[in-house]
Amino acid sequence: MEPLIQMNKFEIVDMPGMTTIAFVVEKNGLEYEKGKPLLSLQKIESIDNQEEGKIKKTFNVIRSDDKPQLIVLLTLTNSKAILSTGELTKEGFKIAESNVPLNYGTIYNQTGVEYKEVEYTPNMKRHFSIIDTQTGEEVKPVLYTDEITGKVKGRCKILPNRPYIVLELNFED
Repeated sequence: MEPLIQMNKFEIVDMPGMTTIAFVVEKNGLEYEKGKPLLSLQKIESIDNQEEGKIKKTFNVIRSDDKPQLIVLLTLTNSKAILSTGELTKEGFKIAESNVPLNYGTIYNQTGVEYKEVEYTPNMKRHFSIIDTQTGEEVKPVLYTDEITGKVKGRCKILPNRPYIVLELNFED
């Protein structure tokens, strides 16, 4: 008997001093028809296991259909960040150049605590992610409703003297 929820799975091995974070690029066809962004980033949680001083990360993604799912990997080291993309199918993960309209950059704040404000889509999806390079964790925005526009927005707390990486899906008309 097949499981009710079909999953695609892939594994990454992080060497000491490395942290890999994965995101699935979700297509939002119904939102796109309403004039909203077609794509959004969703972080994939991993199951981590120690093996001979390395960390083996297992990522599971709910299979939406038989089409390949676009995956974005961000590997952080002590001195750099490596961005790669690939496709995930029921046969596994394959690194590939993709047509994901992805921009990336850095934020470094030297003064005091700073807040970056970002908009959400009506279905609570984001087309960006901010990653703390020291912890390897995604900076979770605090949600609020803008009193003027009525839109749901998020406020990300950026700490001083700490580098962050921003991944953003770029939508050009």
